[in-house]
This record gives sequence, structure tokens and C-alpha cells, in this order.
Amino acid sequence: MKNQALIRFAAQLFILTIFFIVLILAKDILIPLAISIFLAYTIYPLVWAIEKRGVHRGLSIVVVLLVTLLILMTAGLFISAKLSNMTINLSELKTQMDAKIDTVQHMLEIKAGINPVTMDHYLTKATDSLFSSWQSAVGSLFAMTTNTLILLGLLPFYTFFLLFYRTKTAHFIFRIVGRDNKAKALHIMREVSTITTKYMSGLLIVVLILAILNSTGLLIIGIPNAIAFGILAAVLNLIPYIGTFIGGLIPILYVLLTSANPFEPILQIFILFSVIQFLENNLITPNIVGSNIKINPLSIILSLLFANLIWGVAGMLIVVPCLAILKIIMRNIDGLKPYAFLISDRGVDQHQLSVKRIWKKRIKRK
Repeated sequence: MKNQALIRFAAQLFILTIFFIVLILAKDILIPLAISIFLAYTIYPLVWAIEKRGVHRGLSIVVVLLVTLLILMTAGLFISAKLSNMTINLSELKTQMDAKIDTVQHMLEIKAGINPVTMDHYLTKATDSLFSSWQSAVGSLFAMTTNTLILLGLLPFYTFFLLFYRTKTAHFIFRIVGRDNKAKALHIMREVSTITTKYMSGLLIVVLILAILNSTGLLIIGIPNAIAFGILAAVLNLIPYIGTFIGGLIPILYVLLTSANPFEPILQIFILFSVIQFLENNLITPNIVGSNIKINPLSIILSLLFANLIWGVAGMLIVVPCLAILKIIMRNIDGLKPYAFLISDRGVDQHQLSVKRIWKKRIKRK
């Protein structure tokens, strides 16, 4: 009995290992396919609305895809044009950094009594390393442009066929699970479709709202290229927890490197993104996206780390809806229900911090 359990565990571990190896080796194929799946869920309501009016399925998909691609390309070209207009002279930038380092060095020498020679050696070495690595990163970015364009070019084709063959795919799944499990499979597919479509559509609205808030705030502060930074920060917010930090860090670094007196605008940017993050977490996302995902933060953070390890930034962008789909599947299979409970947000309701709960307790006390 113990041997059978051990063999079963070893087989499961082997299959899981093979699965992750395939994910890593075939990422150039699987990443655009995975992104296309969620793009298909996002535009499916529009496609279905056109189909119901008697338009051919293929034509409906093509029309919605063309409009979607036009919007995405316009936004991408706008951000690229704005960012390309940012003239940053590396030699001048390095001179400014050296001047700022000298100021900090002088302050540390007076206040802390640190040896200026030793400090100058390490700070100069760190500055040179920073700029050399930055130039190397820029070179790598341009080297990856061709591969990235190929991957992006696959997205509309994948999305078209996923939507066109969606009925065929459903019948394929029914044949695999068999007649006895057809009702359960249909229930899972409908739940996955409903939740994923609502989540992706709501997420798109949240990104648009955040883009307006970010851009408006940066414009009021007086940050150059505020609209580009605002849209970029809104898109990066798709990565839970980490995205907001990166989105706010980009304009902070830009101001730090290009402004003669950066401390006041940096503080204003920090306050701006802190306020927007608070509104997004407690007001915008709960009311627009709702509680469709219902996954605890620890599971999200661990999945983000694994996704980054396997697929990089692309994996971090799509791992949360993937985790939500996985939870739906596990919740409907008896043997996997404990795992669905483990990654869900259930079981700690009395310990969770909530603005609404705090407000209700305050009212009761009064």
C-alpha cells in the first residue's frame, strides 16, 4: 500500500516536472498563445454581440480584432513616440550624477565622518557599473525587438482561431471527459468563461481609469512626458503588487536623473502613486472587477515569483487569471477541492483588514 502511494507520488512529481520543462522550452510558442486566450476572453462579448445580429463568425472576429489592434497600436505608437522624444545625454547625465554624489559624499563626510577617499572609490565604481549595465540593457532590448515582433505578430492569428474554433474545442473537451462527466465539464467551462470575461473586461476599465488618474496627477506636478508615464504605469499595474511600484519608480528615476532639484517632485510623485494605489485597492478595483478572483495574497505572490522564473514579465501579467481558472477547475473536482481552498481567500475573514469593516465598527461604537 505504501509502495503504491510512493509510486503514485513519484509519477505525479515526474509529470509536474515534465510540465514545467515544457513550459520553459516552448515559451516562445506558449506565451503568445496564453496571452491570446485572455485576449479572446476580453473581446468575446463584442464578437458574440455581432454574431447574434446574423454576421458570419469569421467576419465578426476579424472586425473586432482589427478595431482592438488599431486601438492597441495607436496607444503603443503614442507611448513610443513620447518616450523616443526624451533626450537623455548619457555623458551629461553622468556629470549630473557625479555632482549629486559629491553633495551626498560631502554631507556624509561632515555628518558621519566617513573617509572621503574610500567613499569616492566605491561611489565612482557603482556609478560606472550602473551606466555600463544600463547601456548593455538598452542594447539587449534592441536585440530582442525582432523576436518580440514575431511573438506579437502571432497574437491576432491565435486569437482568431481560438474564437473561431471555440465550439469545436468545447466538443473536444466533452469527448475527452466522457458522457458521465459532460455536465460537470460544461459547468466548469461556463464558470471559467464568465469569470474570466468579467475579470478581463473589468481589468481593462481599471487600466483606463488609472491611466487618466496617473497622467492627470503627473501633469499637475509638472513631470515631462506625463501622459506616457501615466499610461505605462497603468499598464504595469496589471502585475499585482509589483507593477504599481515599478510604474511609480520610472518617473521618479527620470526626475532624479534629469532634474537639478529632484527631491520635491519625487516626494509629490510618491504621494500621488500612494493615493492612487489606495483608491485602486479599496474603491476602483473592488467596484469594477469585484471579487471574481478571490485568491489569497500569499498564493498570488508565490505564483508571481514562479511565473517570472518561467516566463518573465509576460508570465507575471497572466498568472493571476491563470490561477483563478486553476482554482475553478480544482473546486469542481472532489480530489482537488482542498487545494482550491488553500489558494482561495476563504477561512481568514475575521482577520482581514477592510476599509468597509473598519468603518462599520466605527459606526457601531458611536
